[in-house]
Amino acid sequence: MEFYDANLREFEYPNLIYDIVMSASCFAQMKRHRAATITSQDYDPSLGVTIPQAIQEVKLDKEFKEILCRTEDLYYEMEPKLGIFAQYVLTNAHRRRVLLGVNARELYHISRFREDEHAQWDIREVAAEMSKLAKKVMPLTMMLIGGKDKYPEIYRKIYGVTPKLIPPR
Repeated sequence: MEFYDANLREFEYPNLIYDIVMSASCFAQMKRHRAATITSQDYDPSLGVTIPQAIQEVKLDKEFKEILCRTEDLYYEMEPKLGIFAQYVLTNAHRRRVLLGVNARELYHISRFREDEHAQWDIREVAAEMSKLAKKVMPLTMMLIGGKDKYPEIYRKIYGVTPKLIPPR
């Protein structure tokens, strides 16, 4: 199996269910995986926020948190009058709880694209944790899971040789 090969249809039988708290930014990408079953709750400021490492590196996390606090104040002011529509004032850093059901085949697909070095950092971390947990319960089924950029390394660790990266016809 190469990184560009689709998993066998038999990989659709084993299923996994994840309870994930993720940012709005991460959720926007995760919900694009239509073969997954996704049930989400409303955004909830009490679940906290995901602060990008880039914000912390440039030492703007204090200012970022101040903006988030002002946003949450506005949310709580609007929520009694607007109900669920008040969540539109929240940022992409705010979180929601998501119940995500996937089969092994779809998890491989998510992992290939969302763990890849070119993926956005937030979803890359979530996908990596999903793969890690899946490997614990299905080590043989999930032995080749990982971002497409890491596939040759994963393959080499298992088989001791580098895969032939021949493009599909």
